[in-house]
Amino acid sequence: MSLTSPNDSASSRRPTLKDVAREAGYHITTISLALRQHPSIPEATRKRIQEIADRIGYERNPVYHALSRFRQQGTVCAPAPRIAYLENFGLGSGNQRSPHLQAILDGACRQAELLGYQIDPLAVGEDDHDSRSLTGYLREHQITGIVMGSFIPGFAEIALNWDDYAVCKIHSRHTEPAATVVGNDQLREVRLAFRRLAALGYERIGLAVGRSDEDACGHRHTAGYLMEEASLPLERRVPPLLFPYNLSESALGGMIARWVRRHRLDAVLCNWATIRTMLEREGLRVPDDVACASLCICDPLSAAMAGVRPYLNLVGERAVSIVVAQLKTSERGLPEFPSSIYVQSVWQDGDSAPRRN
Repeated sequence: MSLTSPNDSASSRRPTLKDVAREAGYHITTISLALRQHPSIPEATRKRIQEIADRIGYERNPVYHALSRFRQQGTVCAPAPRIAYLENFGLGSGNQRSPHLQAILDGACRQAELLGYQIDPLAVGEDDHDSRSLTGYLREHQITGIVMGSFIPGFAEIALNWDDYAVCKIHSRHTEPAATVVGNDQLREVRLAFRRLAALGYERIGLAVGRSDEDACGHRHTAGYLMEEASLPLERRVPPLLFPYNLSESALGGMIARWVRRHRLDAVLCNWATIRTMLEREGLRVPDDVACASLCICDPLSAAMAGVRPYLNLVGERAVSIVVAQLKTSERGLPEFPSSIYVQSVWQDGDSAPRRN
């Protein structure tokens, strides 16, 4: 991966239409028409101007192109410029997009359309794009905006010359590049859920999350959990269960059930939406034997499940907005000081964790 200092990319001004006009000796209006291959400009002149533009490194601003797509009456006059949305969960191998990943993508698509763009979902991995083929695809389709759509640890990663692109990551803290990150606030969500369960009368509350999810979010689940446990007496503290990569749901259910029984838990927090099903499959009655709350309720029909409902569509929307803002100002490359933006979630009461008498 070829990376240069952010200061280097910031100091090199991108050529404009005025630069092309000055070099070619034509009025800027003529330059604009020629680069759009307008028939009013002779073909030889169009060709010469295009060669000059290529030589000095001029690139069309995709934002202004997006704004000019529509005539006053709203009819389309050019294809929508694209923003690449990269995913690495093995789509080419037949893996399906999970509900929470689909919710993020749906939000990204809606926001892109609102801003005059089109999301181009691109899979990277063993059976999909590698770095070389992806670079060629982006160049061929003149794509300079990239959203990294919640890369999953343990699957493929990607190396590009990030100086060429406007970039924003969704979660994906475990992988390069060091770009601006947008995500739901797992630390706050765990603290919110823990406090809500405690207010409902539960004392021995345990957290079960995957190592993969922890790596992707920077261990924010366990950070929030340990912050809440720090105020408890030692006898009420329960070690969090971090289950390994690529564990099947059936194997995970057995692991969680053994952990629940070993530590005599009153309630379980888990970022899997199927936590109730897994517990009941292992012979634990919910909520009679143990209560449970999901940290990621995505299904709008899951009204009976207690837990946290994240606004994942807003995560996708914010990521696209950040990339578009970078494109609008011709900002490319990685920030010197990357920032993180968190979209807050809400608690949902449910009969999987009723108030204790």
